[in-house]
Amino acid sequence: MALKKLCASGKILHIAEAARELGTSEITIRRDLGNGENGLLCLGGYIMSANENGERYSLSHAQGTNTQAKTQVARRAAALVEPEDTIFVDCGSTLQYLAASLPHNANVTVVTQAMNIAEMVSRLDGVTLILLAGIYHPESGSFSSDTALGMLQEINITKGFFSAAGIHESEGVTCFHFHEVAVKRAAMARSQRRFLVSDASKWGKLRPATFAQLDEFETWIGKPETE
Repeated sequence: MALKKLCASGKILHIAEAARELGTSEITIRRDLGNGENGLLCLGGYIMSANENGERYSLSHAQGTNTQAKTQVARRAAALVEPEDTIFVDCGSTLQYLAASLPHNANVTVVTQAMNIAEMVSRLDGVTLILLAGIYHPESGSFSSDTALGMLQEINITKGFFSAAGIHESEGVTCFHFHEVAVKRAAMARSQRRFLVSDASKWGKLRPATFAQLDEFETWIGKPETE
């Protein structure tokens, strides 16, 4: 199947681009996609492997994958933290390495909705922890609630460090879970400086929920040289 060949090796194409490549109409492409039985699915106008779309995020699994790259980008992010900073540390497996890189007596305040981050930070002397609690989501190891959003409105964050499950050229910075979006957006709005912390493997990946565009961040720590 020609359409399947276009999407080989995890490539993601917009329906319009696929139609141009194959010299056919978008209606024909949508019809050929069907219900995913051919191994392809359409998500937000983009065609991708049904296996990739069916991937489910598990924090416990993610904590054991790509650890060297995650550690490197997280340490670069941690080097930006200064005494008296109030930092937001997002959920996920990458930023737990930022938390682990904070020194004792760092004299910083850490704001997070993530259980794994909170557990690490709570053991450090000289670090004030603000946990944005609420309903716990075990798949992401994070909390969400209206109370958390209200708390964020009262916190002045000097630096925000944000994670991503996918970074797409046109659809922006994405995550697996819609419950993460509101907290991420609220924390971004309260952050004087915003940093995306993600290794290069996330480039080109499109996940269900978009929470930001790349130009909303001061820099992407871990950006691939070819991007």
